[in-house]
Amino acid sequence: MRALYSLGLDSGEVELRAMGGRRYMVTGITPVLPEPAGALPEPYRSASAALARMLDSEQPGRPGLLMGMDPEFLLLRESSGRVVPASRYLPMDGVAGCDAGPPGTRGVFPVAELRPAPRGEPRALLAQLMSAAREADRLIADRSLRWRAGGMPLRGWALGGHLHFSGVTLCAPLLRALDNYLALPLFLLEDIRAAARRPRYGVLGDFRPQPHGGFEYRTLPSFLVSPVIAKGAVCLAHLIVSHYEDLPLRPLDREDLHAAFYSGGKSPLRTAWPPLEAQLRALGGYAAAARWIDPLLRAIAEQQSWDESRDIRGSWVRSAPPDSGALPSGRADAYQ
Repeated sequence: MRALYSLGLDSGEVELRAMGGRRYMVTGITPVLPEPAGALPEPYRSASAALARMLDSEQPGRPGLLMGMDPEFLLLRESSGRVVPASRYLPMDGVAGCDAGPPGTRGVFPVAELRPAPRGEPRALLAQLMSAAREADRLIADRSLRWRAGGMPLRGWALGGHLHFSGVTLCAPLLRALDNYLALPLFLLEDIRAAARRPRYGVLGDFRPQPHGGFEYRTLPSFLVSPVIAKGAVCLAHLIVSHYEDLPLRPLDREDLHAAFYSGGKSPLRTAWPPLEAQLRALGGYAAAARWIDPLLRAIAEQQSWDESRDIRGSWVRSAPPDSGALPSGRADAYQ
């Protein structure tokens, strides 16, 4: 699927060669084309018809949309430069919990996660996120530990800011809208160190079906780098998913911009960003979310980037409420 998606295809056949060691090479791709009569061959025809029926059943603006998340962070003992396993303080489940780490950390659950209860409105979800952060602060009793977030705050430790959606039909245009209108602007804000997360993690269009019937969008780095960035990312994601059919631009389909995203080259993508921003601002729901999204867009315009070396704990514990667009201790808390 990833090979098809990277070529801008929604369906097709991919030929793989097993290389050993659970490695595979793509040796051929065949796009699925309509038959002479104008219809797709089976089984693609039936799948396409089923998808069309699901999309037709959705209401404008997707009022049934539900969002959740599980952004990650690390616990660092700065004196030694070592990661302290989150499992020492946090349970496996709960709103503040622990998760597995990169290869080589089997049997240990070093990564901390915040798992706020899903909500239909971004502000309500952000209130749950603030509550989860306070719970993590209560459980992590060692005040000398530093909390780190972002894409790769420490070498070899890739972190994600996974967003969960239900009440919307998963389809390629939705994923491409999230890539271009959400992952791209966050890419423009990320610390230069975050580029090392790709391509193993954070690939475009990365998703995982979820037991609740929705899906998890896995491309983003951990937006816990600051409450302002988290507020902007969550509200922007909700806006995009609610109106993705009105967001048709796909600059990341261009080979040069696609390559720049993976290499960390911001300059060409800065040039591609203004038309996407203009379309976002023109959406019917933008005005209601502007107070949370605008700080993000201003930071992009000022070519700022977040700092993954900073301790985020204080900014979340003393954070302003979800209704606020302000950063508690000033812009320097979030950006370099």
